[in-house]
Amino acid sequence: MKASKGFTLLEFILYFALISIVITAITIFALDVIRTRAKTAVIAEVEQNMRFGLQRVLRTVRQATKLNVGASSFDSATGTLSVDMSSASNTPTVFDLSGGALRMKEGSGPATPLTSSRVNVTSLRFTKDSVAGNNDAITAVITVAFTSDNPDRIFAYVATASGTAVIRKD
Repeated sequence: MKASKGFTLLEFILYFALISIVITAITIFALDVIRTRAKTAVIAEVEQNMRFGLQRVLRTVRQATKLNVGASSFDSATGTLSVDMSSASNTPTVFDLSGGALRMKEGSGPATPLTSSRVNVTSLRFTKDSVAGNNDAITAVITVAFTSDNPDRIFAYVATASGTAVIRKD
């Protein structure tokens, strides 16, 4: 009997099916890794902006000498906080929400955004409480969402954080 050289049609179909399954599995895995990386980047961007903005507000409140109640807006989703600082050039220091950005204005200088254009601050709420020693305590609550034109749910992420600081009067 003569030995055949080459593949039979059945062998070819089996090899092709196996290779197709392996390539499909590798492609699905690679796409999953890419999507996970994109989602992680979205979460990191939102969390970093939220944490930085909140920490900056709370640190400024701790360093403030006086709360400007009349110039501040409390218990509103678009709150404004105005405080006096020990340095006259930084008085007043104002935090507000404008165009989806948390902004800080020191003295007569321009308002500078504290958040990137890749996120949207959807809520900035300040609450005033009095504590022992006639000091004012400010609770800040900030809600930040990722900004994207992509309708994919992977780019949808919203986070909220809050913190409280006491104005230390000299």
